[in-house]
Amino acid sequence: MRRHITFCLSAAFAAIFAFTVPTNSASLKDKVMTIPNHDSELALRAYETGYNHYRNGNFELAEDSYIEALSMEPNLIKAHYWLGKLYKEQGRLNNANFHWEEVSRLTELIKERRIALSTEDNEYPAAPKIPKNQEVMKSARDAFERGLRLLDGGHWEGAVIEFKKAQKLYPANHKYLLQLARTLCDKQDIQEGVKYYRDLLSLRDVSFQDFKEGITVMLGANMDYLAAPLVRKQSGRFAKLKGFSEISDLFKPIKNNPVVSIAKIVQRMDGQVIISIGMEEGLKLSDEYSLALQAFKPGSELSEPETGKLLGRAPNIALAELLVTKVYKNTSWALIRKEYGSGVKAGDLIEFKKTIR
Repeated sequence: MRRHITFCLSAAFAAIFAFTVPTNSASLKDKVMTIPNHDSELALRAYETGYNHYRNGNFELAEDSYIEALSMEPNLIKAHYWLGKLYKEQGRLNNANFHWEEVSRLTELIKERRIALSTEDNEYPAAPKIPKNQEVMKSARDAFERGLRLLDGGHWEGAVIEFKKAQKLYPANHKYLLQLARTLCDKQDIQEGVKYYRDLLSLRDVSFQDFKEGITVMLGANMDYLAAPLVRKQSGRFAKLKGFSEISDLFKPIKNNPVVSIAKIVQRMDGQVIISIGMEEGLKLSDEYSLALQAFKPGSELSEPETGKLLGRAPNIALAELLVTKVYKNTSWALIRKEYGSGVKAGDLIEFKKTIR
């Protein structure tokens, strides 16, 4: 009797989990029996971790966690949905459509097999969103092609307007970002062009060729403070590629003469400052009203009087104590809590105040 009950329970569990297994080769029974239960539990944990990262604005960590969950359980609908949502918000519409198509496919599969699963905690708007995304992608492509035609005709302003339309509709399309950045720089709107180069170079799948181009433009515009965090961010992907060491060497400090800064003051207004660091450089929403920073200017270089050999620097000169109040994608606002000496201004450097975090 006990053996009969055990067999029935095993059959029941096999039926419940059968929807998670593709049926294109070996028998369904064989595949169900090879699913390790702990993988499903680990996948759910990875999904929950990803969801928490997403809510806290840590989008790269959220993406990694969702991908980890799907690598262990490819049919985890929640992970597909939220990864698609994340990609949609980043403008990666092709990737978003792929995962939402998986949501639709798996939802239909569940219905066909009539498995009694609770779906009250899931969202399934994927099917209606897919054609809408495709319409957005077409509108972006049309605007981009209009921009190219205007550019060929020498109508630079009109071309920029159309390229911006395409980029706004499809923010993470490499081709749109690159063309917009190049066109702005060719028009001598260097600062605005660099902004779009930075958006392109911040993408996790940016090509090394586009990366080199963007870094070269930033260095030529004396915006090494924007280039440095991007070089650090992409070093894991490009470290082994020919030519990357030449780029990274440009950002190595002179021996015994380092000036370490995480950002710069962009603008000052009404007792606050805007700084050039945000979520893409590692800040989090939880840093608001909790992260203390310090504005400073580097101490003067110290050298040996007779030989002129560099010995290092005098201590940095503190200018202000700051408290982060608002974190955005690429910038943040900070309250000026205290000022010293001549005070803080645009161009001053920023470092973490290590005693308060």
